[in-house]
Amino acid sequence: MKRSVMFIIATCLVMVLLNGCVSASEPETSQAEVTSQVEEKYNLEEEKQKLQSDYDTLKEEHDALQSDYEDLQSNYQRLIDTSKQSTLRNPTWAELKDFLEMDDTDTFPYNEDTFDCTGYAITLRDRARELGFRCAFIEIAFQQKQGHALNGFQTTDKGLIFVDTTKNDAIAYVEVNKPYGVVHLDEVKFEYIACSGEPSEFWGQLTYNSNPNPFRYDYYSDYKKRVEFLYESIVEYNKAVEDYNRGGTTWSSSQLDTWLANLDALEKDLGSRILYELEVVKNIQVYWN
Repeated sequence: MKRSVMFIIATCLVMVLLNGCVSASEPETSQAEVTSQVEEKYNLEEEKQKLQSDYDTLKEEHDALQSDYEDLQSNYQRLIDTSKQSTLRNPTWAELKDFLEMDDTDTFPYNEDTFDCTGYAITLRDRARELGFRCAFIEIAFQQKQGHALNGFQTTDKGLIFVDTTKNDAIAYVEVNKPYGVVHLDEVKFEYIACSGEPSEFWGQLTYNSNPNPFRYDYYSDYKKRVEFLYESIVEYNKAVEDYNRGGTTWSSSQLDTWLANLDALEKDLGSRILYELEVVKNIQVYWN
């Protein structure tokens, strides 16, 4: 009997101890959960602070951009107001020609990296402005090659005149879907030797054509034809001289003399720096000062 009671008591003690162990472990588990929650809260707080910092930085950048934008808007409006009050004027053709002959922009050395066609166009525009002339900076795009920059003047008597100073002072001829061409300033004339006959018969008396506006594209087209006529007539003249020296009677000595004089006159009329031609024009952008 005593042994049974003792067994029961021992069993109860073991149960009590086991229950005590279980109860003792519960506070440790709760503490771990609390620690985890604290760490999570700390991490969230840290992330919140980082987001707040990023927001503050973005807001500063936004405010700076907004300020720059407002400044640009103000400057743009001031430019608009200034342009409306501009005292610049359009020159006559004679005034434009005098200005180009006086100006030395065309003598500056060309440099693809530091002073290309854009440099010439900007320089001429600024110098024209100093003299009170309204001048445009013009950009043209070609169908194949790189674009080109030049200037424009809206003259009071001859309309819009394109000017290219990249290779000496020259008048440019610009039309969309047509080749860009230039003629040296001194070779642009209101009256010039006509080349309407056959190149092989250029020994007669010279006749002249007149053009009231040699700044239109049709003048450039006619100028190219006259250059071609000159070259073809020189070839025919040399053939005629050879034939004459072999005893031919097709041309007389006086005809050949007149032919040679006419060729000299035509070459002088066209000028020594005849022309050059670039790619076909795709579009034109004009920016007036």
